[in-house]
Amino acid sequence: MHTDKLIYLLLQLVPQGFFTLIGRDPNDALRYDFKSVELKETAFRIDGVFTPKNNDDEVYFVEAQFQADEAFYTRFFAEIFLYLKQYRVTQWRAVVIYPSRSVEPKQVKAYGELLESKRVVRVYLDELPESEEMAVELFKLLIASEEVIGAQARKIAKKASVVELDLIEQILSYKFRTLTREEIQKMLKIQEELGLKDTAFYKEAFEEGKQEGKQEGEAQGIVKGERAGKLSTVPLLRELGLSDEQIAEKLGLPLRDVQSVPTQ
Repeated sequence: MHTDKLIYLLLQLVPQGFFTLIGRDPNDALRYDFKSVELKETAFRIDGVFTPKNNDDEVYFVEAQFQADEAFYTRFFAEIFLYLKQYRVTQWRAVVIYPSRSVEPKQVKAYGELLESKRVVRVYLDELPESEEMAVELFKLLIASEEVIGAQARKIAKKASVVELDLIEQILSYKFRTLTREEIQKMLKIQEELGLKDTAFYKEAFEEGKQEGKQEGEAQGIVKGERAGKLSTVPLLRELGLSDEQIAEKLGLPLRDVQSVPTQ
């Protein structure tokens, strides 16, 4: 499902959102690495695993389930326990992200004790409280109806970083799959109102225009390339001991753009 890929991108690019969802400090994301794990000698793959950078914290297994599947928990717990066996993990928790309770399997008797324990956290996106946290708003955008998603996207895009803007555009593209990029942009007025010309989504559309002889596309591509090049140096500068504030000043970038770059 395409929604699963969007969830994976959110977890990978804004991991602080995951820790907010489960009630932890968003800054705890800095203590973890996120990856997809294929289990040896099986056909199982765990879509999202947060592994701590030291052995003092828990491993988090994350799965997004956006369609009804009565066999989901059977498969999910089988994957987890195979992982525990292969990697000898003792501290762990499982997190399932649902759009709503209606999608969750109904036949759960075999796993009742696990589901009611602290080992498992179930997140229902439609029950999340109102929040000013960008990461939480991005998750809620996934389940917004077509009637309200335009206004909702415009609202959060005004305060989004470059990485977050790209995520917003990918979510919108998924929601309005029958529309072209130009139609999406016209409907949401993202070009005129939000100035999203630095995002990957807009750049791709601009490249199409450049093929038709639009010189503006070339100039915009250069600006985007320079920005991307600067952002790619952020992890290295962090390793050298610079703070995000110092990096932003050195590269001439907004602080929020620097802070949006995941720590490697």
